[in-house]
Amino acid sequence: MLVVTNTIRIKEGYGAQVAERFAQAKGVQTMPGFVRMEAWLGQGAEGEEELKVCTVWENEEAFKNWTSSEAFKESHRGAGGSKEVMLGASLNKYQLVVSHQA
Repeated sequence: MLVVTNTIRIKEGYGAQVAERFAQAKGVQTMPGFVRMEAWLGQGAEGEEELKVCTVWENEEAFKNWTSSEAFKESHRGAGGSKEVMLGASLNKYQLVVSHQA
């Protein structure tokens, strides 16, 4: 299992606006190996908010297939409207090593 986090730094007061872009899945949910997507909004550094977009994949190959797909390219078109309030982003990948559920 692979979790990919895209941490987006946003000008304070604009986090909900940027998060709204992720409210409707734009093809990712149809990709083989996709498990789920979540977006988490919280405080960042002073004057910033932080949006963590987390996608869970069965494996790295499934994630790579998503990033090279037409659906990925299409889902990232039109992001320009948010760029004026976005301060930066970083992508991280994690392998699941422990999991507990209710």
